[in-house]
Amino acid sequence: MSRASRPGQTRPTAVITIAPDERSAEIYIEGHRQVVTGQVPTDTRRAALDTATEYAARIGLPVLIDARDANGYWRLVATPDGVVQSAEHPEEEPPLPSRPGTDPADGRAGRGMVIIGAAAVALALVAGVGIASWHLLPGESTASTEDPDAPALGHPAPAGFADTVVFDHVLAPGSRPGVSRDGEQIAFVDPDERLNLLSADGTREWAADLPVDGAEIIGVPRFVLYDGDPAVVLETSGELLFWPVGGGAPDSVELGTESSPQYVGESVLVRSEDERHLASGGELVEVGIPEGGGAMLADGDRVLVAVAHGPWSWVDPAGAIEEVDPRRPDEAGEMLGVVTALREYVVVRWEALRGDGEYLAFHDSGTGEPVGGAGIAEGALEDAEHRSGPIGTETLAYGPAVVDPENGESTVVDGFEPTVAVGPRVYGELGGSTVAVGTDGEPTELDEGAQVPVGLLGEHAVVVHDDHLYAIPPR
Repeated sequence: MSRASRPGQTRPTAVITIAPDERSAEIYIEGHRQVVTGQVPTDTRRAALDTATEYAARIGLPVLIDARDANGYWRLVATPDGVVQSAEHPEEEPPLPSRPGTDPADGRAGRGMVIIGAAAVALALVAGVGIASWHLLPGESTASTEDPDAPALGHPAPAGFADTVVFDHVLAPGSRPGVSRDGEQIAFVDPDERLNLLSADGTREWAADLPVDGAEIIGVPRFVLYDGDPAVVLETSGELLFWPVGGGAPDSVELGTESSPQYVGESVLVRSEDERHLASGGELVEVGIPEGGGAMLADGDRVLVAVAHGPWSWVDPAGAIEEVDPRRPDEAGEMLGVVTALREYVVVRWEALRGDGEYLAFHDSGTGEPVGGAGIAEGALEDAEHRSGPIGTETLAYGPAVVDPENGESTVVDGFEPTVAVGPRVYGELGGSTVAVGTDGEPTELDEGAQVPVGLLGEHAVVVHDDHLYAIPPR
């Protein structure tokens, strides 16, 4: 039963207006505004239709669609199972609802945009046979590598990926998205200052209005653990805002003036002068650090504490300490020192077992077992940066060393400065050029204008260009 058939209730309506250039569309549903874009008119229309069908599926009720472009006005119905069909065309064109903060009399409310591609197909069939439907299930991708009509990226793709677009979204000016390390979700802030969470296939899981001005946000959305559960965190100068991945209101944790959040591990480690804190239960909880040790990262409710030489420890707020002794790799001699900790790994320098140089090893931070490493020249790490980006799920990199943790295969590319690990490749700088490197050691230079991916979403790379994010398929 639809809302229209229930006494005293009206059917929810999606008002779709497509811009004259057909590159963007506005959708108003139950007082909420959303903007979608497309490389070509068909993609803009499909994206708008997806929004209406997703809303119908979410509420479990049909949604009436009032859609218009510069040339006309149409009415459709989107059903919860993803079908869009024609509704009776009204004799008079109904007025569009006014936009928030505008006067309906000023002529700005309800300007023409174009109806979505799927709806246009339905309308064309209506003229011939009186009724038609377009089966487009919620969450279905608007393009694929097999689709000959897939829109072009419009600029060179990074190495290993095609220059076609699976889906795209507009970002808040100057912002960047965050991709979960497992590649299952992406979070971004849109121009309407809403935090959006999408699944790997591009389906929007939720969108939430920011409780602060978008200009206050520092950095990108990050996927972390908060009180043991997955969350998306945004940082401002005065607080951390944690949204549960499953949806719901954000939890705020106040930061002091000297606080410096670190995102090297699975959880947020907050440094404040000589103290170290975890965010928990809406506040900062201090963790006592053993004398002589340095707090490296946080994982859940524990902090990894390392010393220059010797075992490292996991410490919790209650003071419990679990010591981890690194096992010497077969290729190594004496331990030279702990370099850093990144994600679930501790990076350690060892003497080379034979010959000159050193052996750089990645150790499991929980067991101390080496998962791979590579022989490097003495002093090769002088310019290496302590960052979490080059630690992916398929490839690890630190300085010139690139390692596959599954099989231990490795390579050393002298002078390579890694930036981000995406699937089997690590992107970074080499000799003034941006390159992609795998464990085969062969650098592939990116075409001029190509963007380094910010992460891997499912099998698709996410790139950012001109305040848009694009999901592009593998080549």
